[in-house]
Formats: sequence, structure tokens, C-alpha cells
Amino acid sequence: MVNIFYRKQYKKIGSSKNNSLEIIIDTKIVTRELIEYISANEDCRRISFTDKVKIIGKNCFYHMNIDSISFNSAINIEQIRTGAFKKARRLHCVDCFENVKILEESAFEETQSEDCLYLPNIKQIPANCFKNAKFLSIITPNAEQVAESAFDGLQVENLTNC
Repeated sequence: MVNIFYRKQYKKIGSSKNNSLEIIIDTKIVTRELIEYISANEDCRRISFTDKVKIIGKNCFYHMNIDSISFNSAINIEQIRTGAFKKARRLHCVDCFENVKILEESAFEETQSEDCLYLPNIKQIPANCFKNAKFLSIITPNAEQVAESAFDGLQVENLTNC
């Protein structure tokens, strides 16, 4: 097991069985800079977040080819900023956004995922938020305001309470 710290924001967990790496991010705001650093310096296909994460930054995972992003421990995420997951092609494990209160424009535009997205605390769904995206289902039971272009071109098997 090997731990490497980058600005004390993440640590690398090595596995001797298959040489795959999982990056665990332990910071309040996940930025594009941090994700680019990880992608450029590590052969990482899986990223997990701790409960310290509150904000997924602007364009954070834009057009990234990371296989698995797990939010299971990230129960305190409150905000997903503009384009955070835009064009994320193999996004999996988008399963724990129960405390997200703010989605910004194009947050999931053109995102490709075969998972469910549950956003019970979202009141507003902004422009292009899910434009041309693909999800198994999107559940937003408390959405009160939905921008006209929020779901343009969305491919989804189940869209609930939007």
C-alpha cells in the first residue's frame, strides 16, 4: 500500500493484485486543476471522494475518460458547478447526490452514464443541465423551476417528477 499526497488533497491507494489505482480525494472543492494533475501523473481509472467534499468545480471532469467516480462517501456535496461533468463519457457511480442543492448550467451536458441520478434537494434545473446526456434514470422530486433547454436531447429510461 502506497500513499502519495498532492497538496494534501488526495492520496493514492495502490493495489498489488492488479496494479490498478484508486484516487481518494479529501478536499472541500474538487477543481479541474486537481483532476488534470491526477490524470497526467497517475494511471488512474477510479476516483472516490470523502465526506469532506462540498463542491464539484467548474468543468472539473469535462471530457475526462475516468471509468468510475464514486460518491458513496461524499454525502456532503452541495453544489455541482457549470460543466462539471460535461462530456464525461464513461461516468459511473453517480449514486450519492442526495444533499446537492445547487446545479449550475450544463452540469451534466452530454454526460454518458448507465446509472441513476437521484437529486432530491434540487429546486432549480438550469439551462442545458442534461442536454444530450444519457442516464438510466433521473429523479428530481422537488424541482420547481426547470429551464426550457434543461433536458434537450436527453436519453433516459425514466424521468421522474421533473
